[in-house]
Amino acid sequence: MTHNSQRGFTMIEILVAIGVLAIIGTTVFVGFSTATESADLKTSAFKVVDALQFARTRTIASLASSQYGVHFEQTQYVLFRGAAYSALDPDNIVYPLSSRVEIADITLAGGGSDVVFDRLTGKTAQEGTLSVRVVADPSQLKIVEISVAGRADVSADALPPAGTRVSDTRHVHFTYNQSIGGIGELILDFPGYLTQNITFSDYLSGGIFDWSGTINVGGSNQVLRIHTHATGVSSADFSITRDVRYNDKELYIYFDTDNVIHYTAAGAVTENSLWINGVVPQ
Repeated sequence: MTHNSQRGFTMIEILVAIGVLAIIGTTVFVGFSTATESADLKTSAFKVVDALQFARTRTIASLASSQYGVHFEQTQYVLFRGAAYSALDPDNIVYPLSSRVEIADITLAGGGSDVVFDRLTGKTAQEGTLSVRVVADPSQLKIVEISVAGRADVSADALPPAGTRVSDTRHVHFTYNQSIGGIGELILDFPGYLTQNITFSDYLSGGIFDWSGTINVGGSNQVLRIHTHATGVSSADFSITRDVRYNDKELYIYFDTDNVIHYTAAGAVTENSLWINGVVPQ
């Protein structure tokens, strides 16, 4: 007697197959959704910083002989002209957030939800922080920090453990009270080791300066980035990234002969007040 070795699928096998496909589909969807939320979060946080920098730059330039600010709401932020926000002003520029993220925890000096910049200096009386977070998971967030000097940046995702090198300074922001157009060299002086001379104009384009590099100092790689946030006719806002997990050598930073920043080997920072946020020597 011969038996037919071919047979159809039973109902149980079909249901099991459908269940497996459903699980796979759900896993793929959740993974894709999480990745999309993470991308939206990062992009939105940096766009908020861009809007703040845009308002500050307009104010320093005294565009339309006015000052500018940014108003924050849960689902959007608004660039406005003048000393106070008016929802009816036709010149407002509205930036809606993605539906996946929201603005929360606005903590600004003096209360309120507006950051307004001062003419000429670009400073603000509304320093503080706000969070950009994922609506479906508020634990996923980016914190935007606004300093008294008016500079804005996205902080680290989480606070590092106290008492570690990671908890030391990673970012320094300062205003250099001179035109940067005439700077000849960026000089990195590592006392007792070496001095690195960098042609400033090689990294200056369209009024924006951006240099980054890795320098081997005494067998240890020192990783740095020095760049501008905003530039004007007679001043420029700089940011220095020096992650103290990797940088362990003393460093002096010069613009030509102007010593602007000094780092100790442990990461403590001293700004030269003659050139930074102070009176420029005559």
